[in-house]
Amino acid sequence: MLAAGFSWFRLFEDVDKDTFLESQGWMESYWGSGHEVANTTVHLHAWLSVAVLVTIAILGRMALNRAQSREGIERYFSDEKFTALSAVEVFASGIRSMMSDLLEPKDVKLWFPLIAGLFGYIFLCNIQGILPGFLPPTDNINTNVGMAITSFLVFMGMGLWRDPVNFLKHLLGPVALLAPFMFVVESLSLIIRPIALTIRLTANMFGDHQVFVILSDKVPIILPVGLLTLACLVSVVQAFVFSLLTTIYINLSLPHHEHDAH
Repeated sequence: MLAAGFSWFRLFEDVDKDTFLESQGWMESYWGSGHEVANTTVHLHAWLSVAVLVTIAILGRMALNRAQSREGIERYFSDEKFTALSAVEVFASGIRSMMSDLLEPKDVKLWFPLIAGLFGYIFLCNIQGILPGFLPPTDNINTNVGMAITSFLVFMGMGLWRDPVNFLKHLLGPVALLAPFMFVVESLSLIIRPIALTIRLTANMFGDHQVFVILSDKVPIILPVGLLTLACLVSVVQAFVFSLLTTIYINLSLPHHEHDAH
């Protein structure tokens, strides 16, 4: 079933025929009647990742509220057992630590929701590739293009917002005579960033998923267990790389005097 691209969502007739969104009237509301919808399962698996991520965030918030309701200094103690609060704390601490190496505290606070959201969403999309009856939305280029464009708009907007004059001067280069040439080169380097983010994530997840599916059907159980471990590692690494590169791009778009201290 995995080799055939089976998804539990395809048990629904409208999903299997890629007419689910049309049957709900969603596509007509945005695109008008007659618009063809492809890869309905990609949309549904992507929204499943969103639903899980939001649920985890709500559970973490509720656990934090319970901890803050404790009396005295006990509210600051970590749970002795592995709980929703401890899991969220480890995740948040890891993301903040990674961002703090590149950004100032005010920028860490500003962009933490975006970077943490990207990491969590990409990981949850990736990890679906190793679950029977689920497909990873991140092996579809359309999913990754949307995230890459978001990353592009963020670091471009950051540079233009904080110091538009120096940001544009950087694109023109230090030599006035070469300004037209440098502008083209620097502009291309900016455009390549979201393209590289998209291709890297899509290629890695598509390749990893295909290898896992093919070899799982062809070899004994021991090798698939090893592949399962590798697939979990790839899911984490690819989420981390995408989030890290987005943070680096934000850092590069900041005025130089704001991050000289790093």
